[in-house]
Amino acid sequence: MHIADLFFRGFRHHPDRLALSGEGGDFTYREAYAQTNRIARRLREAGLRNGDRFAVLSPNTGPALLAMLGGLRAGMAWSNLNMRAALPDILHILAAGKCNVLFFHETAAGLLAAVREAVPTLREVVCIGGTDPTAPTLAQWLGDTDDGPLDFQVPEHAQGFQGATGGTTGRSKLTIGSHRSIATSILAWTTCLHFDEPPVNLAVAPITHAGGFVALGMGPFSGTTIMMSTPDVGAMIDLIGQRRVSVLFLPPTLIYMMLAHPKAADADFSSLRYLIAAASPFAPEKIVEAVGRLGPVVCQAFGQTESGFPTTFLSPREVAQAVSEPTLRHRLLSCGRPTAIVDAMEIMDEQGRLLAPGETGEVVLRGPTLMSGYLDDDAASAEISQFGWHHTGDIGRRDDDGYFYITDRKRDLIISGGFNIFPFEVESALMKHPAVMDCAVIGVPDEKWGEAVKACVQLKPGAQAQATELIDWARQQIGSMKAPKSVDFIENLPRSPVGKVLKRELRAPYWQTKTRSVG
Repeated sequence: MHIADLFFRGFRHHPDRLALSGEGGDFTYREAYAQTNRIARRLREAGLRNGDRFAVLSPNTGPALLAMLGGLRAGMAWSNLNMRAALPDILHILAAGKCNVLFFHETAAGLLAAVREAVPTLREVVCIGGTDPTAPTLAQWLGDTDDGPLDFQVPEHAQGFQGATGGTTGRSKLTIGSHRSIATSILAWTTCLHFDEPPVNLAVAPITHAGGFVALGMGPFSGTTIMMSTPDVGAMIDLIGQRRVSVLFLPPTLIYMMLAHPKAADADFSSLRYLIAAASPFAPEKIVEAVGRLGPVVCQAFGQTESGFPTTFLSPREVAQAVSEPTLRHRLLSCGRPTAIVDAMEIMDEQGRLLAPGETGEVVLRGPTLMSGYLDDDAASAEISQFGWHHTGDIGRRDDDGYFYITDRKRDLIISGGFNIFPFEVESALMKHPAVMDCAVIGVPDEKWGEAVKACVQLKPGAQAQATELIDWARQQIGSMKAPKSVDFIENLPRSPVGKVLKRELRAPYWQTKTRSVG
């Protein structure tokens, strides 16, 4: 099974239903199928073959998703980029990955000169949105290419993905995955989501990352994906009611902004069936607020570039049950149970021993969506696959019912006075304060304790709080040892293009004069 075959089940069942809408125009499944065939055939006519690399540098638009599908259908490997990433990161991904084809939107035209200079392997550069004097438009590039069914098959075990990792701790690594691994991740969504009628997905998070897996997962349901090129919380709230959106995938920070937006009080959220949260921890208090405001639609998923998405899922029913039953409230901290794409998921200690329920260690797993390794980095590939398991780099535990709880990133652990302090526990305490919109906890140098706990806090619009107030608030809940020793108030926490807080940027000013940086 190929990802394009899965997506275009919508064409076989409902050819005239909208597949894509919003930014970039409307495309029925019939039109999307024809356009994808033309792109794939044109790539093959240009001499591109299985395993050659392509990338899409574009905001969320319909043509961007069709270019992704066309490249994959041609047998090429998708190298994912993010429009919001810094230019050096984009150049690194394209150059290190030896990219052969670049589909770009006119809003990225200013980067083209640098890209062409840095990436000598580029053979085709095509503008898929707007125009650019240095490259053909998609229509010009396609010419009179036929749109009929393709007469070649793509081996499912051939390389189909060259994914860039999040880069929250340094330069992105490039993963190597197969066409089968992508298709299997999409199949996982069909086991997690259930609909009585074709869904409507609002794509706000970048489709070049996890948001793309959700958008591609609409195909088997004959669903429609509405593209939003730039996150606009007010416009997003309007679209949910106007277009009867049933699926919305967001990082928690955007959910917090949506809940705090003035429009949310009177908005029509009745069409929502799944509000999927992923990419970073979701504060339990905010989950309770979201369920109260939106109804039993909140769910959580976990995944990685290296391991596929979703590898765990906590359904709306399970979340709503945890909200309503005090004895299950702890389950709001869980990312769920393993999905159908996971062969096994466990907790492991530093010596490679699998741990019992309730014990804390690193989350490890096995399954068909795992990468085969990092591109040109044998040492990192070996490190992440020690003892025959994929190591996620996340610290956590599982309970007797099989639910997994991720307490922190392994590299974010704070060691103060010989005690291990998990930032997520401190962050969860601070997030209960009514003035706090979001926060990140880091370790900073301390002569006495080695590291001291510092909280970086983003307040809600118009809210006020003092550092001593927040420190006392945390101390009452988790004790003085774990409570922050200092607080920095930050207008906007630094985030990666997919919404993860960049703790390395928060830590850097405090560790720049030290010989080592913890974490």
